[in-house]
Amino acid sequence: MQQVLCPQCGAPVKFTSTASVMAVCGACRSTLLKDAESVKHVGEMADVLEDYSPICLGASGIYDKRRFTVVGRIQLRYDDGFWNEWYIWFDDGSDGWLSDASGQYAVTHRRRAQSPLEFPTFFQIAPGAVFDLDGQHFIASDIRSCRATGVQGELPFVPDTDGWEARVADYRSLDAFLTLDYSDGDTPEVYVGHAFKIEGMDAASLRGDALIEETAGRFRGQITALDCPNCGAPISFVAAMATQVVCPTCQAMVDCTEDTARVIERQRKVKATQTTLALGAEATIDGTPYTLIGLLKCADPDPDEPSDWVEYLLFSPKKGFLWLVESDEGWERVHVCDTWPSRNNSNSFNWRSKTYRKLYDYTSKVTLALGAFNWRVKVGDTTQISDYQSGNRKLTREEGLNDLGWSASVPVQPSSLAQWFGQPELASVTASATRSSGDKDTYRSWAMRASIAMLFLNLSDIFSIRILMLIVGLILLWVPASMADKFNGEGD
Repeated sequence: MQQVLCPQCGAPVKFTSTASVMAVCGACRSTLLKDAESVKHVGEMADVLEDYSPICLGASGIYDKRRFTVVGRIQLRYDDGFWNEWYIWFDDGSDGWLSDASGQYAVTHRRRAQSPLEFPTFFQIAPGAVFDLDGQHFIASDIRSCRATGVQGELPFVPDTDGWEARVADYRSLDAFLTLDYSDGDTPEVYVGHAFKIEGMDAASLRGDALIEETAGRFRGQITALDCPNCGAPISFVAAMATQVVCPTCQAMVDCTEDTARVIERQRKVKATQTTLALGAEATIDGTPYTLIGLLKCADPDPDEPSDWVEYLLFSPKKGFLWLVESDEGWERVHVCDTWPSRNNSNSFNWRSKTYRKLYDYTSKVTLALGAFNWRVKVGDTTQISDYQSGNRKLTREEGLNDLGWSASVPVQPSSLAQWFGQPELASVTASATRSSGDKDTYRSWAMRASIAMLFLNLSDIFSIRILMLIVGLILLWVPASMADKFNGEGD
């Protein structure tokens, strides 16, 4: 480790990584360039936006049985949000990057392919596109043109102090992660690695819950309040966790990633809505406290099979984001998959040793958005959805214009909702959405109608020897209905 004094303000600045060629002074934001003999002041970098991430400079963890320390940070912003790339230094003298986006993490290293490759151009890549690297198939998951807007700590290159444009394409293969970085030209730099869980970090080195809630969503010392700039209503209870909020009072969309809260769009026609769970509701799930920070009302615009449902976004500083979905099929608990499924064929996938078979395809269109989100959501956004099922569990493939992702869900009983939120009345709640596909009561209703018809048509046989055949017929009706209920039964 090398420590120098900032030539601009005199504050001490550390160079932890021997690969670092620059560092940002934490006191005056000066960019310091390290050469063989001295440290030079070459400008000032913009400060990063403090967000909900528990990671910070100096945090440490273990990846691939090797200990690392976080020594730098780049914040990259695109039209709908931003994410962090943390520069990490391993004890064995190697370096890498820890990607941190909406509670999902991956560690990657720069790598050269074992054989010559033909790369697609950046603008040829679309979600779902396949790229082969050394015999492994990767699926394009996120394609972004973005801008690096802030830097902290050390970096292995000298950045433009005014920020710079970046073009990156992320790919996934099971838990493997690949990034093609086109920032420096048409031939990309290749970074490979794996998904990473926050449990791999030393808990004592991370930011605590109180610090996250105090500083997230603001530049240090610049934003003192996040009242809605459109109507003045307080929205600070969600601003600490979001890049964008939708004011619950006037439905103005407020961008919280600038140095001051800024209205970016006013929703003109917002229908009044009542939802089972309210913004700001608090829950304890598996021992972890969560706050309900945002809700979406979505619909499938298919005129032949119209349906709608409500998606609730919950946040925990320790565990990140969690979704609860309410439809007429009941309640589901949803989390984003860190490990992707593997394809069997066009109608089935394997995930965690289970086979998931195709249910249906549909479109999800946002009809109402309230609260805070970790991306810039707006009414009218559409996503193409494919659902796959194994028993009572479900996998969902979601494809947007620039991204592709997978999520997994399990049914939730209303009694569990009541316990989580401390609201006994939720135990008897009936989901109010109108999704018509896959209604589990269909089997029981059909069996009941058929049983009545059989009894009515065979009333004269009830007291004869043919009663045995009637009983057998009823059994053949109700056994499949009972099995269907079991197959679609709820469980936490």
